[in-house]
Formats: sequence, structure tokens, C-alpha cells
Amino acid sequence: MSRIACKFFSWLGIALSVGSARGQDGLHTIDNPGGGQVVYGTLTGQSTMQNAMVFMLRQIHGHYGDRPNIGKFFQSRGGDSVATFFTLTAKTQGNKPIAGLVIVNMPRGATPTAAVLTDSAANFAKTEPVLMQKLNAAMRTAAGPSSDPAGASTLASGKAEAATGGSAANLHMATAGDRSASIGLAPGWQITAVAGGQLTAEGPNGEQISLGILYQGIQDPRSANQRGPYAPPNRGPAPIVCPYGGDAFEAYICVVNQMRQSKGKPAATFKLTSQTKLPATQFEQQVVQAIFEMDLHDGKGMRKASARIGEGHMANFPTWSLTVNGSNAPESVYAAQNPTIMAMVHSYSQNAAVINQETKGAIDNIHAIGAASAAQAKAADQRREASSAAFNQHMDTLKQNDAAQTSHMDEIDRQSKAFQDYTLDRSVVSVQGDDGQTYHGTFTNPTADALVKSNPDKFQIVANQDLVKGVDY
Repeated sequence: MSRIACKFFSWLGIALSVGSARGQDGLHTIDNPGGGQVVYGTLTGQSTMQNAMVFMLRQIHGHYGDRPNIGKFFQSRGGDSVATFFTLTAKTQGNKPIAGLVIVNMPRGATPTAAVLTDSAANFAKTEPVLMQKLNAAMRTAAGPSSDPAGASTLASGKAEAATGGSAANLHMATAGDRSASIGLAPGWQITAVAGGQLTAEGPNGEQISLGILYQGIQDPRSANQRGPYAPPNRGPAPIVCPYGGDAFEAYICVVNQMRQSKGKPAATFKLTSQTKLPATQFEQQVVQAIFEMDLHDGKGMRKASARIGEGHMANFPTWSLTVNGSNAPESVYAAQNPTIMAMVHSYSQNAAVINQETKGAIDNIHAIGAASAAQAKAADQRREASSAAFNQHMDTLKQNDAAQTSHMDEIDRQSKAFQDYTLDRSVVSVQGDDGQTYHGTFTNPTADALVKSNPDKFQIVANQDLVKGVDY
């Protein structure tokens, strides 16, 4: 075993206990001659898949001396496994750029297992399929001829399918623009734009991927106050004007076609196939997954498409935002190219360091905005407190009637908020306002640290146990 393998073996041993599929061998390490390494074994001491994944990410952080920048989480078809790609700078290994995949498997009635696949960031896209095959083969061998091969290989083969969408695409990691996001590109594909974590790419047959897209400053035509304390000045391109809070797919059509019109392109034609409502998030009040057909009138005919669409609106702001993560392909190539498209989508990740640097200049604007709108904010707070009095009284009654259930649900919400902040590298900060009241806000960790250092008497990091329900989550 190599020296690096021994070090990797020792740190992961903290997270993985002795025991294998046959209960004999314990922790295993696979060194790939072509580069990269796999460490896998039995996971103990974790009751939920969410906690197990957080635990594994913390072990990776501690070993390399750098917080892993994670991509999107994906699950196996059975829902008993979760995995995510990550990148980091190995500060304990001469600042070597590392890329990897962490997998947690918790099948019902069986021993939980976990695996970490790693290689240099430059080589991981090439070696990851080989590492996954070696993990799959090792798990099948460990299962033995009398065991259930499918059950034994869930850790490897299930995750291989989840990670690639069933595709054997040969992806190579690429970025462009401000380098705030990256993606594994299949042959013939090219990135068309990268900015602020948003990424678009196009395939050789006109296929398209749009990830992390955020449309901001959308005005609701039904709003009586199109301008307010945070409204932008009347200059620059015409604003997007679309209704908020109705049908999310119709709002998506409205926004997309107004954006196309602003760029001199014809309006697209859409036909919705299905729409599934997804859970709301901290910043999105309505989220749907839409499957549809569309024609961009670009000579390529009808396209099959899917998109995750989220509507978000902040209190006291006259505008709202729309988030989009989607892909499409001409009908003639959709069936053949969709597995490759899904593999590319799963490989997408954002560079938090670049995004934080780009938004650093916005910190100075926080104080300016607060000073300019102090009177308006105070009045808004008074109206909000008055209007919420009846609601608070109602909630107090509910708590008295079922205190145990309320406490249980509150703890679930609090844990979900804490996990979300960890994975997104964020912290909650409290600030003592000029009106004597305390306010909370969620910021990226670098921004939160900068605020606290700038005035520790005014800004403080809020511990997870001190998060306020209805304010922070």
C-alpha cells in the first residue's frame, strides 16, 4: 500500500468500522494503477442518511484541511443511497487540487456502508468511471457466490447509475467565463457562458443545458407598488414583467420569452407534458419539476425538455426572482442523448470561492441600503408585528394543544436548516439594529466572518441551537 493510501486508510477509519459484506475483512483500499483511489467499508454510529453524509463530509474536510465544495446530491432509484461529487484544495498535501465522489449507502435491514473515490482534479473525470468499476467489482467479490449480488453491489453499481444517469459518457471537466462553475463535457459539447455560478452549454446536435440560472428583478404587473425602498432606478433595459404566485410553468414561459425578445429572438412555443410540485426552500416559495416540449423556431424543430423551476420573493421587495435548472434536445436525438445530458447535469458544481469574491463588494452596500431605508423598514416591521399578532396567538394555542408534536417538528426544521447551511457553506448572523431590535440574516461563511470582524459588538454568529423559528427557518 502506498504512503498516501496508508494516510487515507487511517483517517477514513474514524468514520468506517471494521466489517465488510462478509463481516471479516474490515476497511478496504483500492489503488488504481492509472491514478486515483477508493476507500470503502462499513459505516457505524449514524442513524440517518443525512447525518451520515454530513459526517463523511466532515471527515474529508478534516483529512485534507479544506472544506469540500460539493455538487448536487443524487439518490439511487431505491432511495437507500445518496452521493455527491466534490472538489477541494488538499492543504495537508501541498495544496494539491483534489476531486472526488462520496457515497453513503443505508439499505433497510442491512449494515450501512460508505465509500470515497478521489484523484487529482485534472484526472478525476477520466479515472472516476474506472474507480467506480473497481468498487463495483470489489463489492461483488466480497458478497460471495451465495449472497445477493444486487444487494451487495448497491453501494457501487447503484451509485454509478445515479451519478451518470445510466450513461457511459466520457466526460472531461471544463469551465469558462469567471470560472464560478464547472461541468463535465461530453465530446462535441462546448460551454457557452459561465458567470456568477450560472452555466450554459450546447451540444453538437443543438442540445442545451442551463444550470444555476437566476432571473432577478421580475416585476408583478398586479403589484400596486412597482417601486419601493429597494426598487432599481428607471434606466437600462426594460424590466421583465410577469405575474408571481400563479402557475410556475406559465411564469417560466413568460420570463423566457421576454428574455428572448430582449435579445431579438422569436418567442418560443411550449407544450407542457407534466408538472410535479416539489418542496419549497428557504428562498423559493413555489418549486416545480416540469416536463415539456418546446420549439425555439431555430430550424431544429420540436424539442423535448425538462426543468426545475422555482419562484422566490422576499418581504418588502417589489420584485421577485425565478431559478431554472433545465436541459433540452431536439426530438430526433433526445432518446440517444438524454443519458449523456443527465450525466453532465450531475457533474455540475459551483466554485464558492469565486462567487464569494464576486459578491464581496456587495457587503458595503448593506449598510448604505439599511441607512437609506431605516424609516421604511421600521414602519414595515410595525405593520408586520401588528398583522402577525392574531397569527401568533393562534400558534400559541396550537402549541398548548400539542406541545410535543410542535417541539418535534421544530427540531426537524432546525436540523434541516443547519444541514442546509453546512452544505451551502453559510452561517446565520444577528445584528443589533439602530431601533434596538435584533435581526437575523443568512450569509456565506466568508461574508459572515467579514461582518463579525468588522464590528464584533454589533454582529454575531448565531449557533444552530439559537436559530429562531419563523425567522431563520
